[in-house]
Amino acid sequence: TWTSMATGLALNGRGDETPNLLNRMAESGIKPNEITFTSLLSAYRHIGLVQEGIELFKSMQTRFGIKPVIQHYGCIVDLLGKAGRIQEAYEFVLGMPIKPDAILLRSLCNACNIYGETVMGEEIGKALLEMEQEEKKNLSFSSSECEDYVALSNVLAHKGKWVEVEKLRNEMKERRIK
Repeated sequence: TWTSMATGLALNGRGDETPNLLNRMAESGIKPNEITFTSLLSAYRHIGLVQEGIELFKSMQTRFGIKPVIQHYGCIVDLLGKAGRIQEAYEFVLGMPIKPDAILLRSLCNACNIYGETVMGEEIGKALLEMEQEEKKNLSFSSSECEDYVALSNVLAHKGKWVEVEKLRNEMKERRIK
């Protein structure tokens, strides 16, 4: 119920009420779980409470004894990325004790594109393509891989690297045929 309330607050633009929700949970003797923290962090992300989200993330282990999983890390990367704190998001990813997944990297790549961090965006986009190619060797072209090509293509276009955009799009067409 508490997790549903946190999600509802986030989806209805009332994420600023989530800190009170966490306090009321504690007062009621209810301990939040991994899913609750995903909802709470998402609420913070939706309304841009960057510092509060980072503090909540830190308190997961210190106050509640919950080890963060990839979804929690992804919320923080997205929170920082949406706030334009791209370098901080990148350093956060580098410091993660777990390997980032494609969804997390895609979020960071998109933030790079939005805020004009084309060098970093290109690096992340290429890492995404390598990750996808390793995971999907000899398999058909997946929709997530297509998204990664598009994300990298957008970064390269933003940077004005039209020859590389053309090569990337041609590679994408060739991979679809296979």
